[in-house]
Amino acid sequence: MFSVFDESGIFIAACQHRFILLTCDMVHSGELAKYPLALMNQLLSIFGANGRCTYDIGCAFTKTLANSSLDPLTQSLNLCMMVGMFHGHVHNQRCQLDWHPMYIKGNGLTKGEECEHVFSSSNDLA
Repeated sequence: MFSVFDESGIFIAACQHRFILLTCDMVHSGELAKYPLALMNQLLSIFGANGRCTYDIGCAFTKTLANSSLDPLTQSLNLCMMVGMFHGHVHNQRCQLDWHPMYIKGNGLTKGEECEHVFSSSNDLA
């Protein structure tokens, strides 16, 4: 029914206050690495050093970042990737200790699930 549309969804970046910072259309594909890489490139150019970012698969995405052209930038800006609290509980214990916001010093009460809150609140619009 919806095969006439090129977009298969959206990929967003939201701040801890649940404001949408960036959005991109996912076109003809599912969640591929190109979408978070594109958003990360833009976020790094805007926010600068010592940024923190949570992503459902932040543990695996760190490897993707390290193998991308963004690696020198993420290293020089001291980017800290994390896995959100909700998603972190389904990762293994070692992953939780390394990537869960609760165990990373300086995060305070950051949950890292802002995108889920944004999508949850937008369900009424559908």
